[in-house]
Formats: sequence, C-alpha cells, structure tokens
Amino acid sequence: MKLYFIPFACSLATRIAIEEAELDAEFVQVSPGGQLPDGRPFTAVSPMGYVPAMETRGGLALTEGPAVLTYIADLAAEGVLAPAPYTEERYQMIRWLNFLSTELHKAVFAPLMSRTATDGAKAWARELAAKRLDLLSAHLDGADYLLGSFSVADAYLLSILNWCEHAGVAIAEWPVLLGWRTRMRRRPSVAQAMATEMPLRQAA
Repeated sequence: MKLYFIPFACSLATRIAIEEAELDAEFVQVSPGGQLPDGRPFTAVSPMGYVPAMETRGGLALTEGPAVLTYIADLAAEGVLAPAPYTEERYQMIRWLNFLSTELHKAVFAPLMSRTATDGAKAWARELAAKRLDLLSAHLDGADYLLGSFSVADAYLLSILNWCEHAGVAIAEWPVLLGWRTRMRRRPSVAQAMATEMPLRQAA
C-alpha cells in the first residue's frame, strides 16, 4: 500500500488514519505537476493531480479523500476508524466525510488558499464559512468526536482546521472548534503524523 501525499495537505488525514490503525504503508511525497520517483507523472496515479492518492495492495489507483479514508477504515480493525458497515452510524460517517469534502474543503478552504482564485471567489468562500463552521461547532459542543468515537471523519476535519490560520479563517471565533482542534492535536496518532510532516512542510 502506497500513499502519495503533500505535507499538511488533506492527505494528512490519511496518514493519521494509517497511524491510528497501525497499518503498514509506504509514503511518497509529491508536488503538484511533478513526477513520481519512477519517472511517471503524478497524474498517472491521480489524474487531477490531487492528494491523497493511493495504490492499494491489489494494485488499484484510488483517489478522492473520502474514498481513500474509507478504504483505510475498512483495513483497520473493526471500530478503530469507522462504525460497523450497514449501521446508521456508518452512514453518518459517510455523510460527514462528504460534508467536509464538499462544503468545507472545496467550497471554503480551497478558494481561500488558492493563488489563482479571484477576490470575488475568496469573498464568497468567506461568506460560506460561517454557516458551515457554526454547524460543526454546534455538533461538537460537548462532544469529543463527530460520531460516538474517533473515526476517519475526525482525521479529515482536523486536517482542514489546521489550515485556518493560513486561510485567514479566525478559528478563535468558534471556541468549540478551537478547543476541539487543540485536544485532537494531542491524540498520539495525530501528534505523530503532524510531527512527521512538519519538517517536510518547512523544507518544501
């Protein structure tokens, strides 16, 4: 199993999940538009040039964050990263993964961190941010996790909230989310994943 990643991009969530589940994986750092160590363009694995991208044990090239995270959750021991299949809690996890991917990652943070997004696109993203962060804050008020226990959805949310300062999102305006992020960063799998990627980010 091989994970292609960019330090502190959304692929951090997959590294956290792999650490949490104590799975074996090879990690390959890539750059947008760059080549893989074997000389192929990164788009040979990820046609959109996005991370995370994974080559599975069976040789499948798998992309899109929710799909990669669900794959890792299914490799882990039952209950470690996801509720059991076919349960209501499992579908709630899928709901949160899709919410985070579409409503927060792509709709809000992608334009705010883009070097090519127009001022209008950034202003629109800022308008969208409040409702989405309000919803998350209300849901996490008094809760440790998005579901009843830690899941890949929490790993994804933590990875997104790590971008707040860089994106100009004042997370302190949502003290519930700031507190949740602070606690989550102390989780051993999160702390290990961030410690591994921080020097790589600083060197990039």
